[in-house]
Amino acid sequence: MIAGTHVAFATTLYLGGAALFEYEPGLIGWALAAGASLLPDIDLPTSRFGRVFFFVSTKLERNFGHRTITHSFLAMGMVAILASFLYPIAPIYFWSVVGGYWSHLWIDMMNLRGADLLWPSPVRVVFPGNPAYRIETGSKAEMVLLSSLVLFSLLLYPVSGMGFRVGLQHLLGNFEMAHDTFIKNAGKRWYTLTLEATDNLSLEQVQCDCPVVGVWRRGLIVLEGDRLRAVGESQEAHNLYPTHAELIEGETLQVISHRVDMRGRTLRWLLDRIDASRTHYISGELRMGSRLDAPVQDLQLYRPARFAGQVLRLHYARTEDLDRYLGMLAAEGELFVQFWLRTQDDPLELVIEDQGDVEVIPEELRQFL
Repeated sequence: MIAGTHVAFATTLYLGGAALFEYEPGLIGWALAAGASLLPDIDLPTSRFGRVFFFVSTKLERNFGHRTITHSFLAMGMVAILASFLYPIAPIYFWSVVGGYWSHLWIDMMNLRGADLLWPSPVRVVFPGNPAYRIETGSKAEMVLLSSLVLFSLLLYPVSGMGFRVGLQHLLGNFEMAHDTFIKNAGKRWYTLTLEATDNLSLEQVQCDCPVVGVWRRGLIVLEGDRLRAVGESQEAHNLYPTHAELIEGETLQVISHRVDMRGRTLRWLLDRIDASRTHYISGELRMGSRLDAPVQDLQLYRPARFAGQVLRLHYARTEDLDRYLGMLAAEGELFVQFWLRTQDDPLELVIEDQGDVEVIPEELRQFL
């Protein structure tokens, strides 16, 4: 095959692999795959690499011939060993070299002569077996193959950046696929859910581009307007039933988490130490030192703050969700505070001073002694 066909086939495999295995395609990875796809022809002095490394290619051609040792599994293994230093840098770089080299051997099996994959064995590997269906180098059939590979690569390019699964999710608007994609990448990217849904309580139709905050019982927690709501297919666990959902990937997200022992402390004490201008969410469970009057049965299926008996459960709660509980003292429990930062945001740190020795036991906690 000519050099253009080898590069086009390696490009197709590189972009197809990105779509299938959902790695991030890049110029360096593609260049490594394309370069490696030309490397086996170093045994031909007129090839791209053969002209540069003529002192190697002439000896290879004289001693072994074309499509023999450099077109074998043995040579591919040696290339993999030589390229192994790339793996710690970026695994995709290593696999781009190995995959590019293999692409050359694979498509050369479609040549009339085939390739000596099992060299030094004299067995020659061809595909397909019928010579009438194999391709002669430089023929019209190869030009058709080259044009088809270029076209297929162009079609694969927009899908390769998102993956087949994400592309299919965008096409179908399938919520379960959107949920699984978010789970896989949670904490790495900001996400928005383009949502069409039905409110399970009021049957109101809801449409929004809702930022995704977290997960809840096989569903997603989204910020709809100024309310945190759960989206999912269970009418018993979620506020909104999705009829169409597309998960849109945003910029890079950095999550900084702090674990806070709340024993003997109030939520007001914690919120006084949090920069309210930063995006943050609080999760955890506290046993409080006092009770609230039993509330009317809450019809909302998900709430970021839920109080029952003397236990306060928080799940991605914000400052505005905690007004009712600010003065209550925690007898025991821990909270996790997550700060969500964008690339350009300044670093931060939540400073929690040591409680030291407590001489006075609050009245609310005496019943737990």
